[in-house]
Amino acid sequence: MRRTFAASAMLGAAALLAACGDATGPALERNNPGTGTATLNVTADIQGENVPGGFTTDMDVQVRDAQGNPVSGATVTIRNGALGTLTLLESGVGSGDYQASVNGFASGDYRLDVVVGTDRVENVVVGGIGVHTINAPGLSDTIPASQPLTVTWARGPEAFRVDVNSREYEAQGILDSGTHTIPGVDIQARPDERIRVTRYNEVQIAGGLAGSRLQLRLRQTLEPLLVQ
Repeated sequence: MRRTFAASAMLGAAALLAACGDATGPALERNNPGTGTATLNVTADIQGENVPGGFTTDMDVQVRDAQGNPVSGATVTIRNGALGTLTLLESGVGSGDYQASVNGFASGDYRLDVVVGTDRVENVVVGGIGVHTINAPGLSDTIPASQPLTVTWARGPEAFRVDVNSREYEAQGILDSGTHTIPGVDIQARPDERIRVTRYNEVQIAGGLAGSRLQLRLRQTLEPLLVQ
């Protein structure tokens, strides 16, 4: 059974700073909640992860009206300094779900715009978190069983929150400090241990209906790891 450690304080209210741009300071400081007509519920996810040879990034945006019905025919764009402007395509007629995928993961901030008729959400910016790397453990390391395992990662701009996972342990919403120790009780002998470090930033969308948000995340996975 997986054990979970949740750093709830990290998920508390944070000061909202409307500055934006591709600076290198904490990602949260570059968030911009944008504007809009408060007629659309927009849930947007930009999710990068490492794959053999590099990264992939999936972009998914759900658009609903005040009654929760899918909103079809919207123009949904995501802008990034490195990627340019991407127009997300509706996954199926009437679905209200818009998607795009790219190879790689771009640093810098991401801007979201959704327009359908007179309804809109505009200029929503989530501060970029950059690419992180897992420094320890190393893929060739033999990890001693039942001993605490310190996971370290190198990062650029500070993310809002971080999750660290093994197969039996999950730390949710911890500080982006670059280090976290998994208790020895959760490190058991096996040939296929897996370590994941997922970093996030998120902005609540001011011009959307309640619950609208834009989230950026990048997951790095290290596997298989030998524990004995």
